[in-house]
Amino acid sequence: MIQYNFYIDKNKDNKYNNYIDVKLDHPIICYDDEYLKIKILDIQYLNNLYNVSSKLQNNIIKINRTTFIYDQQPSLMDILEDIYDTTQTPVIYNSSTVLSYDTDNDIQFITGTNFKIHYKDFQIIDGVDSFDNIFYGTTPIELKFNEFDNYIIVEKLDNTNTDYLRQVSYGIKKTTANSLTDDETFRIIVKGSHDNITYYNIPIMVTDSELITFTSQNIQDAIIDRVRINLINRINYKYYKFSLNSSFEQLDPLINGFKLNSLKLFSWTQQPYTIGSNTTTDLIIPDGFYKSTTYISKIKELLTPYNVDITLNSLNNKVNITHNLVDTITYPFTDPNGLIILQFTTLNIRNNIGIYNEFNTLIYNNAFVGDTNIDLVNFKKIILTTNLDFTNKTHNDLIGGNNAETGVGNILLWIDNDEAPFTCIKYKNYEDSSYRIENKTINNILFTIYNEKTQKIDLDNMLIHFEIQKFRLK
Repeated sequence: MIQYNFYIDKNKDNKYNNYIDVKLDHPIICYDDEYLKIKILDIQYLNNLYNVSSKLQNNIIKINRTTFIYDQQPSLMDILEDIYDTTQTPVIYNSSTVLSYDTDNDIQFITGTNFKIHYKDFQIIDGVDSFDNIFYGTTPIELKFNEFDNYIIVEKLDNTNTDYLRQVSYGIKKTTANSLTDDETFRIIVKGSHDNITYYNIPIMVTDSELITFTSQNIQDAIIDRVRINLINRINYKYYKFSLNSSFEQLDPLINGFKLNSLKLFSWTQQPYTIGSNTTTDLIIPDGFYKSTTYISKIKELLTPYNVDITLNSLNNKVNITHNLVDTITYPFTDPNGLIILQFTTLNIRNNIGIYNEFNTLIYNNAFVGDTNIDLVNFKKIILTTNLDFTNKTHNDLIGGNNAETGVGNILLWIDNDEAPFTCIKYKNYEDSSYRIENKTINNILFTIYNEKTQKIDLDNMLIHFEIQKFRLK
């Protein structure tokens, strides 16, 4: 056996290439009664390849934003016309409206076609209409409505109606002739329910916009109202419950000297906006070495201007991405972040962030959870191939990671590379592996460097010791 040893420093001729081109001083010639083998003896290089970089095509998140133009004023829920005949003077119930009474629970029901009113009062008597038409809201209207004895529930009977309550107006009338020594305040309380059992508070959008205050200056029959109070609500509840919170004590004799004069409800359609323009922006993660905390922190920084947040679940290492909406939207309004779709264009970045799909639509205030754990090890293996013609060709089923993927030639070896940054990766051929080749004349030997995603890698340093062995056929 004849051995031709080569000691190569990649920095000499191919520092910034993804290959090592070894040019022989003299060709190696193999005659018919001879054959050649190649054998890698040892390799060493510094692990200085960033795990997130433009070269790996895993440093760009595309954020696609669709503008929502809120150009619809919340519309009046037509409870009045559904229950009452407004063509009559005075206004009377429609002939189809049904009154019923639950005296056990002190509730009167007024049932129309699309709406049903539940009026709670401890003085409900079977067959006696205790309800006053607050939906009409003329000056004489006076409905007993204190926070301890009364509430109103508006039930939607039309199950195809997807509109949701967005604004409320109400008015309080002072019916007592007694003067006030202290200011008395009222606030409307709004709640929603799907089953008339569990109710959820619907917040007032602007603090104190629902506040009504009566002072000593207000005389008998004075009416104070608050018009189109904005609510923070995007839920299509079947039941809406209205009550008061006042400054009165329960036994205060003046508590029933104030009555509900009007109640009007305004709803938004399920889509109260028109769709505007689309904008796609590249969010660029700077090239570098990232661990999970720095990776998530940098992406959070990039997403924050678009009202999007990302966190990492410490138990399963999955990302949680949320399009945050503080719903203070009122008509008219333009939301540049109405709909957000995150696009992860390469398999590399999808593997990194743990999300399988390229396009991912975010839903307001609902966490989008990654499909699997994040994985920032982009170089689990370094693969060394050659242009030499193997007698027994190597086979691989490697999966590409981006559009820089390419075919892989005969693989000489792959090296474990999942070590800490800036550590020295070493390989020694303890197995004494070698490959028989069919080449009869060798003038140069080309080694190409890949990662396990079949992308050529511009590793800027490598020391390699290999030999060509010549054998005589027996």
